[in-house]
Amino acid sequence: MHSFELQVYIYKCENVTIQITGKCKSVILDSCTKCGVVFDNVISACEVVNCKRVQVQATGSCPSFSIDKTDGIVVHLSNEAVSESSFVTSKSSEMNVSWPDADGEIKEAPIPEQFMHKMVNGSVTSQVSDLYH
Repeated sequence: MHSFELQVYIYKCENVTIQITGKCKSVILDSCTKCGVVFDNVISACEVVNCKRVQVQATGSCPSFSIDKTDGIVVHLSNEAVSESSFVTSKSSEMNVSWPDADGEIKEAPIPEQFMHKMVNGSVTSQVSDLYH
């Protein structure tokens, strides 16, 4: 079995930090509290579901982060992950992302959890709430 075929599933952990070295297919955190996960490279996605106060750090690449039913998460991105990562979120709050800028300083920003939706020409349009501007 190649290491990139490995799927890492972390369930109901509390007050721990887990380090995953090498390359894996995906990382899933489920029902964890006050945990940290540091990983090198993920081919598919890092999923966080039903968690509270967790931190996830990509030291290499990770194309996608999925955050569902999670309250309090910080996603730390590497230089490599900044340009390729996307986020899909639902039913979550207190979400932040941090990344190194061109000068090596760490920047942090909230991931919006509030949106404004309007009907425009028979279609629903959505945009981030003014709270995030």
